[in-house]
Amino acid sequence: MTAAPPAPRLILLMKDMEADFFAGFIERIAPGIALRRARDQAELEKAAAEAQADGAPTRLIAFSTNVIASPAVLGRLNHDCLNFHPGPPEYPGYRPTGFALYRGERRYGVTAHYMTERVDEGAIVAVDRYDLPPNPWLIDTVKEAYQRLARLLLSLLPQLVRVGAPLQPTGDRWGPSKTTKAQYEAMRLIAPDMDDAEIKQRFRCFDGVYCAVPPDHPSTGT
Repeated sequence: MTAAPPAPRLILLMKDMEADFFAGFIERIAPGIALRRARDQAELEKAAAEAQADGAPTRLIAFSTNVIASPAVLGRLNHDCLNFHPGPPEYPGYRPTGFALYRGERRYGVTAHYMTERVDEGAIVAVDRYDLPPNPWLIDTVKEAYQRLARLLLSLLPQLVRVGAPLQPTGDRWGPSKTTKAQYEAMRLIAPDMDDAEIKQRFRCFDGVYCAVPPDHPSTGT
């Protein structure tokens, strides 16, 4: 007797709270699909290895996570891996929201794209762009982007559960410059010679803004 082929599978690379939320919708629209969760690099590598071993058609969905899928993971999953980026294509890279606000953007957005070996360079399959209010603060903009990113994922679920069926690119292109963690950390630092306008701008656009304490300051105990 021939064994039945393994059921199509989705790996949800996200925190438990988000996985619980999206799993409920997935189970209603695709009750026959198998779900696996991955909260960190070790769990992701294990889930990808299992998929490769049993031959199950598998798609990875990454949402609101700092875990980066390695080239080995992408290869095991036949590069059928999608990421939901909390910024528009014009702002690839690390924590893009603060940079967009700092540069005075009046519109923002969120992006769904295929994952490649280089971060935020894969084909874009969906974008939601929207207007920003005057002088927006980071915390409010991040909340709005998160909500829109979740809605974008929900809107794509009917396509995503068809594991193996490709999503069509939109034709959008990534911006030429990726923001980095080092750049973000640099924007958090307030220098003694900064004027008031620059300090206020950084407090509005970046979280955890701080002033460095000189080595000879009494508070250092030196």
